Amino acid sequence: MFKTYTPKQLISLLVISALLLMENIDANILNVAIPQMAHSFASTVFTMKLAVTSYLIGLSVFIPISGWMSDRFGSKKILMLSVVLFTLMSIQCGLTDSVPLLVICRLLQGVAGAFMVPVGRLLLLKIFDKSQMVKAYTLMGMPVMLGPILAPIIGGFLVTYFSWRYIFWVNVPLGIMALYATIKYIDNYTVAQDKFNFYSYAFLALTLCCFCFWLDLFLSPEISAFTKGMLFSGALFFGLVYYLIESKSTFPIIRYHLFKLRTFSSCFFSQVIIRASLGGRTFILAIFLEITFKKSAFAAGFVFIWMSLGVLCSRTVTRKLLEKFGFKRALLVANIGSFLALSMLATVSHLGWFLYLALFLNGVFAAMQFMSLNLLYYADVENIDYGSAVSLATTWQQLGTSLGVIVAAGLLHIANYLSATNFVITSFHYVFFALALINLSCQFLLNRLEKSDGQSLISQKYKQEMKV
Repeated sequence: MFKTYTPKQLISLLVISALLLMENIDANILNVAIPQMAHSFASTVFTMKLAVTSYLIGLSVFIPISGWMSDRFGSKKILMLSVVLFTLMSIQCGLTDSVPLLVICRLLQGVAGAFMVPVGRLLLLKIFDKSQMVKAYTLMGMPVMLGPILAPIIGGFLVTYFSWRYIFWVNVPLGIMALYATIKYIDNYTVAQDKFNFYSYAFLALTLCCFCFWLDLFLSPEISAFTKGMLFSGALFFGLVYYLIESKSTFPIIRYHLFKLRTFSSCFFSQVIIRASLGGRTFILAIFLEITFKKSAFAAGFVFIWMSLGVLCSRTVTRKLLEKFGFKRALLVANIGSFLALSMLATVSHLGWFLYLALFLNGVFAAMQFMSLNLLYYADVENIDYGSAVSLATTWQQLGTSLGVIVAAGLLHIANYLSATNFVITSFHYVFFALALINLSCQFLLNRLEKSDGQSLISQKYKQEMKV
């Protein structure tokens, strides 16, 4: 596999993969540390969720501009800047004793991650020719799979045997090595770009930030009604300004005509729903294991391996389902399976084989949903709209995960209130079942699909690429 690559290509691929792994671990590592961080900050797990969602918000809001800035100012310069910012914010996150400062630093860390990942992927298009792309993307996809597996284990180990601060400081040596490799081995590629509507983008970003933080703080009693009102009013105001600018723009940020495509719109909104459901599941599961079952962060991190094994085992099953039944029926199986797997978590009363089976099946069916939707998403998108479709997908996938954490935390808050007891096992059961229903609701959107949708993707050539 490696014989067809030059040494520089291999080093570049290694650098890009390392950056992806670092960002992917950082997006997943904090969940197992939330209970300990809440104790350290004398706060609650509901408040500490801001450290998770702020990172995801920063990541999602700045992804749309990353590709344009990379081509305009040079991929190497943007990559260097993002690595430096990511590393500095990691240091500061580990030093802070203030929740507001931690949230700000995590937001900026997410901004840095928003530039690292898409720019890294764009670099592949410039470093490798088309005949090498399939293998290059296959290798680069490994960090995406390894991140969710390694993050809970690494995070749990550091929190249990050292301190939650080390989950941020572990990025420092990685960041220094990544910066050195970027300076030494990555070229500064630039491409002539069309005009970018910064005004429209700025107001869209402000709208999303205000709205997401308003949702995040809505049920927090320690936040004043005035602050919540200002955030909601800001979201409405910035959203109105964005609409007025965007409606008159010749360079729109979002190509809304894409939503007229049945496959695109169905997959887009389904992805947001599923990301919300499964993002909430991951957040709640860590708290469930550590608070209800008194597991250490390290032990809780190892429990997540069962879900990751399910993800790894799903690829072959998904391919065979798509080949035999097509996208519509395969997604029906995946959605029902994901609903049942999440519902199984709503019946877990002790640690044992049933929990591990439920987690394994959660991994299998969730990966089946994501893989099928990610493929069908672009089935009818024209080449000229591909970049816009990718930006929309990446942005709203991250926002969906952030919204999932917010919704799951809100559901747990309500369940605690109704039971008049904090974090009893039945409260978690209600949340898991509610998330299962949210997940299943995407089927109403996918019922719009035709049996023939996506069949052009399942050609003999495509089948061979899937097996690489």
